[in-house]
Amino acid sequence: MDISSDCEMVASLGFELSELDSRHALRSHGRSAVYECAFRQLKHVACPVPAAVLKAIEVELGAALPRDVSIRFESHDRK
Repeated sequence: MDISSDCEMVASLGFELSELDSRHALRSHGRSAVYECAFRQLKHVACPVPAAVLKAIEVELGAALPRDVSIRFESHDRK
């Protein structure tokens, strides 16, 4: 797995995941090697990179279709 990023934390995550065994990656959230590494490397709990890594692994294994995903925020006037 090759992850490149200008973010030092994501780059560190990519380095740690470079030898990832996909069988360990797709375990439940609490046991996924991706989330275990993310816990050690990422300061931001809402970082979308671990989910993107898992999606890429699923696509690579044929367990998911290669579809784009996104998170979009719309501003609403709050009174």
